[in-house]
Amino acid sequence: MSEITAELPADGRPMEGRSVADSTPIRPRSHSRLGRLKLKTVADLDGRTRAARRARAVVAELVKALGGPDAVSPGQRQACERAGMLTAIAEDLAARQLAGLPVCLDEVLRADGAARRAVKAALASKAEPTPTERPGLALARARWAEQDAAKTQQKDSDHE
Repeated sequence: MSEITAELPADGRPMEGRSVADSTPIRPRSHSRLGRLKLKTVADLDGRTRAARRARAVVAELVKALGGPDAVSPGQRQACERAGMLTAIAEDLAARQLAGLPVCLDEVLRADGAARRAVKAALASKAEPTPTERPGLALARARWAEQDAAKTQQKDSDHE
């Protein structure tokens, strides 16, 4: 398996056509950038910015739509967080565009599409409710069973 390399060879020429074994592999150390790299999630946001508050509000709305915090699996929560962040980004870009700031319309449309798909995917993971029989249907089925039993009994008495 190949290793990711951090440095070019000593002569400064590009790595094209050279063996990866000739270069120095990246080793994450505590003092290196990779050692300090921390991935950010919605939980890492301190909530003081409007974008963070909006992202959390969207996450809360999606979790509520999925049945509340107790009914949401970790995967569903992650999908909700992703949808919340993308929605906040898309709304920000659209607001900047409407305010006349130089924002590429293509970026606005792409962000909006990504946010819409993320929300749709999060809501699609909702568990189907267990179907319950309505009381009127239960009464009708009981009557139908009684009528079938009466017909069967009548047929048996006619054949005897």
